[in-house]
Amino acid sequence: MSYVEFWGGAYDEDPSYLRELERACGNDPRAALRLVAELAVPWLSHGHRAEAEHAAARVLAELGQVVPDGMADEYLLAVLLAPGSVRPEQVELAQQLAVELRRPFRHPVTVLLWATTFGPFEPPEVVAEILTTNERDGDAWTRAAVQLCIGYPGLTGASAAESEQAVRTALARFRMLGDRWGTLLALTVVASSGDELDEAVAIAAELGLDEEHADLLCRRAAVLGRADDYRVALDISTRAGLAELAAVARIGLARAARGGGDLSTARRHIADVLAAYPHDTPARDEALRELAALDAVQ
Repeated sequence: MSYVEFWGGAYDEDPSYLRELERACGNDPRAALRLVAELAVPWLSHGHRAEAEHAAARVLAELGQVVPDGMADEYLLAVLLAPGSVRPEQVELAQQLAVELRRPFRHPVTVLLWATTFGPFEPPEVVAEILTTNERDGDAWTRAAVQLCIGYPGLTGASAAESEQAVRTALARFRMLGDRWGTLLALTVVASSGDELDEAVAIAAELGLDEEHADLLCRRAAVLGRADDYRVALDISTRAGLAELAAVARIGLARAARGGGDLSTARRHIADVLAAYPHDTPARDEALRELAALDAVQ
């Protein structure tokens, strides 16, 4: 399956690229590694992170610690797609490759994945050097992604104001590029107004990103008091098997019902959350707080 066919939506109907990948793993690991790198953005931007992790781990299982000549970028990207599914020595090798490249990453998405996966565990000077190199010499998407990385809390030591400004810069750059996924990534960090939340919700729905869609609906419901958003989020998260987001949506619906005087409906939603989380979890704790608020009304 070609890169263009994937973007055209054939991924959802035809798993032929998986067969191609499997054949390449056995016969041509270089081609398999190249295919994983080419599909990284389509996978991630359409909510197929599990498929990306599986494919990357499959290729790396064949390669071990052998980096094909001239493919350090692709090896690094594969590890970043599946850091929890590969051997520790492969993670260490990928960290070493990232530092030794001393040039912008060949695949722009790598800077984003590297910063969020390896960045917190690297010395500050290493983080600064890699981000600076990619900002100075990378392409437009890479430079936007670097600003987004700077905005992540605690990664670069930037103040809260500096972090927000960096994400705002990333947002402006992604919008200028017309990149919907990049725009969404930035909006999920800074969106607080109705207009920005509306835009983020619309993009997540357009790209088929169920987790981001449900999460943003819950955030918009909390900011704007839209109980219907919680209902849609509950439907999406239940269908997609996103239990934690389903709990958030149910607790939101319980609060809305309590505010409207429908205490029986509120209790039903809380009971569903408590049944799903019989042990201590943040979702259970939040549900118990809402239950206490309900008891106080009686």
